[in-house]
Amino acid sequence: MASGSENNCLDALKSDMDLISATIGENPMFRQLLENPVVKPPQKRRVMAELLAKHVHSLTLNFVNLIIHNRREMMLADISRDFIDMYEKTKGIVRARVVSASGMDDLTRQQLQSQLNELFKADVQMTDETNAELLGGFVLRVGDSQYDASLSSALKRMRKTLIV
Repeated sequence: MASGSENNCLDALKSDMDLISATIGENPMFRQLLENPVVKPPQKRRVMAELLAKHVHSLTLNFVNLIIHNRREMMLADISRDFIDMYEKTKGIVRARVVSASGMDDLTRQQLQSQLNELFKADVQMTDETNAELLGGFVLRVGDSQYDASLSSALKRMRKTLIV
């Protein structure tokens, strides 16, 4: 992180870590290559150079080579996620996830986005999903906190209080 700040390429390194994290998460063969103890580190470095050289910053490639050299390649997904978390914390970015029963229109999304930005005094990057099982309302998750204003949860709580 410090090296990226010094070289004014922190945003590029973050994009690289996004790419590596997504590739490991979406490509089982790539993950198996990293985790396979039979494949020797020089072979892994050669494959990574072929795969990544045209797509990532040289600092990222050097970092990946160092991780492989130290036989920590099975931790690359966790390392990339931790880097992304540190980057977002440094930049004052907070992630929020909203799941609603019927989806949000653009106006509602913009209003919620501005309220979250104001509430957290940060650049909140919000993703929204639809889940009809909620029946109505929404579930907001920001970091480790969750606010459940869904109709399905309200009904479950009422059922629980009536049964007890």
